[in-house]
Amino acid sequence: MRRMKRRLALLLLLAALLACVPVSAAGGSYTDVPKTHWAYSSIRSATQRGLLQGVGGNKFGLKQEMSRAAYAAALCRLMGWQTVAPAEGSFSDNQDAQKWYYSAIETAYANGVLTKQSALCRPTDAISREEMAVMTVRALGYTALSGLVQESCPFSDVSTNRGYVTLAYQMGLVTGIDAFSFAPQRKLTREEAAVVLMRVYERKSAAIGQLFTEAPASAVRVESMTGTSGSVPLSPRAPLEAVYAAAVGANGGAVVLHATPLRQTVQNGNADAGEEIPKTEVVELIEKGAQVYRSARYQSSYLLYKDGGKTKVVWYESDADLAEKVMLCRLLGVKTVYIEK
Repeated sequence: MRRMKRRLALLLLLAALLACVPVSAAGGSYTDVPKTHWAYSSIRSATQRGLLQGVGGNKFGLKQEMSRAAYAAALCRLMGWQTVAPAEGSFSDNQDAQKWYYSAIETAYANGVLTKQSALCRPTDAISREEMAVMTVRALGYTALSGLVQESCPFSDVSTNRGYVTLAYQMGLVTGIDAFSFAPQRKLTREEAAVVLMRVYERKSAAIGQLFTEAPASAVRVESMTGTSGSVPLSPRAPLEAVYAAAVGANGGAVVLHATPLRQTVQNGNADAGEEIPKTEVVELIEKGAQVYRSARYQSSYLLYKDGGKTKVVWYESDADLAEKVMLCRLLGVKTVYIEK
């Protein structure tokens, strides 16, 4: 009898706890978002994944403008970043640690989503479509690439941050209001934010094949690069902008990344054509103390060392380099990546 009473008490307690869970937290349903609404599934998914919350009273806040702080916070959740809360804020208008957005702004700043182009971060201002594109692409880690693709922006009404808008568009995260206009200064609504966030989530999670077999002729090859920068020859095996160009050109098909290391000898300011070497030799050189460098622009790695009084340079793709480039292909809709090592 005592055991039955204890079990009954536990069941009653469980029922009481479940009754206290708001519908929005449990199922992502809001009274102001009908199932027929165009963003219903995105709002529901974004809520269920903890990216967005309602505004209270079991309402999502449909048609309300999204603030810069709220979008920054959602990006931090989406990327899974550990929150930071320094003793002093990085912006003059983010100094109150008791504000709900204090840590979100600081975490976004620490991860490059927000930059100190101004002393202000304007956390409570509504975010524009242009600012949304900038913050999203920065969160994904393609700030350097944005500067290399700005000339290919398809929208005539975008005059600043063209590269960021271009990348967001090519990744399928945003669309124009028509074929030639993006409306960069138009404010983003909360439902539009939910749609963009879920597009990022789905692109990042999309299946992509990584194969080390011979690629078919239909696959688009990433062109290696040659050139010089001072006394160092530039020969990244798969420079980032070339990966982007190949992925866009593949149009959802397959891309080939050439990742076989290239060693060159530099003498009197001139570099020879070089020779391809196995990745195992790169590992041995690192173990022997060769200096390791990484190009942020090309997201490729290289070694510098001396051999017989001559400078040797080895360009190669580290596992981290390849992972970032495969992710770029995934974000651009590529289905298969062939990797030549």
